[in-house]
Amino acid sequence: MVKKEFIVELNGIIGTIHTYTRNPFMMGYTQELKKAVENNDFDTMRIVLDRVIEWYNEEIDKIKNDDYVLNKSMHEKAYGILCEYRQALQI
Repeated sequence: MVKKEFIVELNGIIGTIHTYTRNPFMMGYTQELKKAVENNDFDTMRIVLDRVIEWYNEEIDKIKNDDYVLNKSMHEKAYGILCEYRQALQI
């Protein structure tokens, strides 16, 4: 995945995360991720992506099994995009 594709998806990813949690750390991470992308700060992008992916690793099963989460497929998509872009930053 290239950066332009990630930028196109980023607001959707952030919105999806914010529909599920108001965790202050996640709120901060998503704000920092957006700033890092806008500023081409790849070091910060890697750090924040690792934190957001780590959070999803811990939450994705809860999200999938929660009867009150209506946008499960959006979370799976967001998680996949985050992982794909993080992998692309390693190249």
